[in-house]
Amino acid sequence: MPWLWTFYDCPDLNIPNTNNGLEGHFTDLKTKLRYHNGLSKNNRKLFIDEYFRNSFEKYRE
Repeated sequence: MPWLWTFYDCPDLNIPNTNNGLEGHFTDLKTKLRYHNGLSKNNRKLFIDEYFRNSFEKYRE
């Protein structure tokens, strides 16, 4: 509970007050995984790792 209002208490962090952006990423990931439904468990993990690595690359700078 102590982190619930962080977006409000620290406006300089530019934290969104909803999780819509995150939900959009998960929806896109699930769609892509449906297209590649024959992946082994190990390749599925690699696919997910690479997806997030590419999706959030712009935030690393």
